[in-house]
Amino acid sequence: MLAPVLDIFAMNRSFLIIILPAVAVGLGYIFMFHWLGFALEPFRFVVAAIVVVAAVILVQRRQRRKASRGSR
Repeated sequence: MLAPVLDIFAMNRSFLIIILPAVAVGLGYIFMFHWLGFALEPFRFVVAAIVVVAAVILVQRRQRRKASRGSR
């Protein structure tokens, strides 16, 4: 009973291990290009971030539904 709950927490940690560095790299690119004098449109980065977060949320929900169906 406790094992699926621990799997969800492990999955959340693994997503954070990937997402946090990706956010740091994206912000680094924005600041670096701004410092170099390039005019970037941060809109593209924001849209890409929203798409990635939405995809992660959808994958998590789908995996949770599959896990609940499989435990029946």
